[in-house]
Amino acid sequence: MGYKVEGKKEIDNYVIVCIMTDMGHRCGYVGVGKNHILYKVPHRQNKVILKKYIDSKPNEPIGKRGIIPLFCSSGKRGISADVAFDVHGSITYSGDGDYPISLDRPVWWFGFDCAHDGDAKELSHIDNSKSREMYAGFNGGIVRSKEYVMQECESLVNQLKEV
Repeated sequence: MGYKVEGKKEIDNYVIVCIMTDMGHRCGYVGVGKNHILYKVPHRQNKVILKKYIDSKPNEPIGKRGIIPLFCSSGKRGISADVAFDVHGSITYSGDGDYPISLDRPVWWFGFDCAHDGDAKELSHIDNSKSREMYAGFNGGIVRSKEYVMQECESLVNQLKEV
């Protein structure tokens, strides 16, 4: 999958990035440094610390989380990042290295995508005409803007600071 970096910003020791994929949707990423408690923790790995974090907010609504991770989570051995953080469609990616961007320091990325039910493709960014034709019928949703994705990333930074 190809992509283009549309936005990058640093907030304290967190890096946020917005990309546009060649499939016509945006993704957002937040990079945490080595000192963060969730550094190198996969987004689907249960952590007791996250259970404590979500237990402190027992009556909060589902928010923007994906419904499938919420229903599949028992919470008995902790909660995973894809359940704990209220971000568009839930956290769907974690990893290190040069994706989505290369930095001069190690970070662990948490990412989400805007390719869920209710999201639309930005057809002008789809890589080839055959794919554009295929996705043309899926235009009933909302194209998530760069500004929207950057705001979601900033919200995720604030949530990560709380942990």
